[in-house]
Amino acid sequence: MPGSGKANPSCCGCCHAFWVFTPRPFVEYAEARSPMPGVHIMVSVSTAVVAMALCQVQEFTGLGYDVPCFGVWYPAGTASSAMPLGALGTGFVDITSAGTFRDSTVENNWLKPRPVPAGCGFSLLIGGQRADLFPNMKPTPGLRFWGHYPAADMEFGNTFGEIEVYARAYAPLIPHDYELSGMPAAFFRFVMMNRGQSPVAAEIAFQWEAAHAGETTQNPAAIEAISNGRQWKGENGSYAVAASGEGWEITPGSPGANTIRVQSVRTLAAGEKAGVVFALAWYFPAWTSSDGEELRHRYADAYPDAAGVMKAVLPRAAEIEKRIIAWQQPIYLSPVPGLLKDAIINGLYILPRNSWWTSDGRFFQSESFTGCPITETFVCRFYGSFPLAAFFPECEKATMRSIAAAQKPDGEIPFGFGTPAGSRSPYYHVQHPIVSPEFALVTWRNAALWNDMDYLKEMYPKVQAALRFAMTLDKDGDGVVNEDPGSETGFPANQYYDVWPWWGTSAYTGGIWLAALRAGEEMAKRMEDAAFAAEMRGWYDRALKSYDDKLWTGSYYRLYNDPEHKRMSATSLTNALCGQWFAYAAGLGEILPKACIRDHIEAVLRWNVAATPYGAVNGVRPDGTVDETFPDHSAVITIGEVWNFCAMAVHAGRVREALQVFTASYGNILLLQRTPWNIPWSLDRHTGAIKWGINYYSNTCVWTLLHAIDPATCQRLAKNDLTLSVPAAAAF
Repeated sequence: MPGSGKANPSCCGCCHAFWVFTPRPFVEYAEARSPMPGVHIMVSVSTAVVAMALCQVQEFTGLGYDVPCFGVWYPAGTASSAMPLGALGTGFVDITSAGTFRDSTVENNWLKPRPVPAGCGFSLLIGGQRADLFPNMKPTPGLRFWGHYPAADMEFGNTFGEIEVYARAYAPLIPHDYELSGMPAAFFRFVMMNRGQSPVAAEIAFQWEAAHAGETTQNPAAIEAISNGRQWKGENGSYAVAASGEGWEITPGSPGANTIRVQSVRTLAAGEKAGVVFALAWYFPAWTSSDGEELRHRYADAYPDAAGVMKAVLPRAAEIEKRIIAWQQPIYLSPVPGLLKDAIINGLYILPRNSWWTSDGRFFQSESFTGCPITETFVCRFYGSFPLAAFFPECEKATMRSIAAAQKPDGEIPFGFGTPAGSRSPYYHVQHPIVSPEFALVTWRNAALWNDMDYLKEMYPKVQAALRFAMTLDKDGDGVVNEDPGSETGFPANQYYDVWPWWGTSAYTGGIWLAALRAGEEMAKRMEDAAFAAEMRGWYDRALKSYDDKLWTGSYYRLYNDPEHKRMSATSLTNALCGQWFAYAAGLGEILPKACIRDHIEAVLRWNVAATPYGAVNGVRPDGTVDETFPDHSAVITIGEVWNFCAMAVHAGRVREALQVFTASYGNILLLQRTPWNIPWSLDRHTGAIKWGINYYSNTCVWTLLHAIDPATCQRLAKNDLTLSVPAAAAF
């Protein structure tokens, strides 16, 4: 990948060990070339120029990193979305590209994130120059913002004259570390260097207003002194702020009944560098699910209040920052394109936005608390649970055990656990033709990823029952699970595209079934269950023949075919081979003939990809016209579907084309829409703008694209092996 990673030539040599260097922008983007040699972008020059006017894709050296980083430095306030500061099940406070706080769910207001009060933010007075980072204030001129979840960096440019100021906000998301990753806290490190010839005074104050937490209380809140900080404590929970920094005079205070504050002051000598860390901790231990269950946070078992959290986390602030860098560096060192590195890292933002982690060990994610709130929609976890399984396997096991415990006696797996935020209301016969087969596939993926026979033995009877239930949905006896719409009108559609009815045998649902049969066979072999393995192989052979007979056109797989009722669609679906995507990602290899996979990919590139400059349209006919029959699903871009297609295409040998499509897709999100921390379900094919659904669980399927190109890095991360090695050159 091009880019120097060298220091700004106008900067003195000593900044090499301290500063973030001015990077070289990829101006080629506007010239219809990608930051990947030889790959052409499918974004029009006019829209690319608009994007480049707002922000630039860059390679640079980040503070504390030993390898070049890649991302976007948004000018202050220009990103459309804000990055959440939070970790597993903790809730979040998000931070905008202006360096100000915006919304919060830390008080368990999962479904309705609230704007933080106006009194939450930072004041900086350095060398006589002032900058205030509070909600609703104008962005600080010259500030730039780089988000790399769970961290966000801010450069203040010339705001403070000869005093260079840099800040990093971060949350404690550390793969494989359950203790740190469950801490309800965020950190804010400020580093400054005096480039002038005279000493200057530096003063930074952090203030938090707890207005929302006090709105319903009958008793007045208490403000308590803690080490280098203050705690606000109300009936339902508490907040704490504190600071730590060698050579700083730290003064806590409480300027209002619901406001806590900590101020750090020092003098910077000429040429001196200094840093100080602030922290915010929160503690709101209990809430009630939408179906009436009283729930308690996992973190509530470890700490008595926000002060207890602060006592535990502030001394570990430097360790946490170093460990964030440590897990991100192998990704930045990977030979994959820079845009993919950014998508991989920032895609994990969905964990604090959508997760619960309860004191009894359950772990749940919502399809989208703020977009389509359903707890653990299985068809979304089928796409989006890959990084959870790799980085937090105990959380993945907890979720799968909850799902398995809710299996019906006939073997059916629940679609979800309730809406809008249910925890104990599993419901069934919704998208049932794919849910139970997907349960089998996810179980296989986990067992294979972890090489965990104990887990497989525990889940195997559940898998067998789920597959036998799915067999009952083969209504015409051809070996393939059939579509099963909820009425003669086709609604609900009962598959992933739930407002786009299909009939008979479909490429999407049938392909998932083929993959599930192969997974069932492999699990049976590991369990030394020869009879069930043979049964699965028999079903697979019969199903594959029927799938081919009904759906293969000679050059691609049609959307569906229902010979009994003479209903057929010739539409090409971008992610028609979803089952093949998962089979590749889970190590099952080809479930369809290689030549057919190759030709189908070519058809999608020819029709679906050509129908939009922003990825691929879900449904396109062989004449190139978009399928408008059910336009909210058939005529839009579904991001997860595009990225799954890209991953599958890489496995099938179409690396260059896959990366071209991905670059158009994520380039739109990152540069044109400027919303890497709010990736929706679907986009408008004409404009690339959000069409429906926000903050979607399923989009972390992008990790399967990294796995397709660079499986070695994925495997090392899954094993928590963070050693750095020079990657092999990429052949893009």
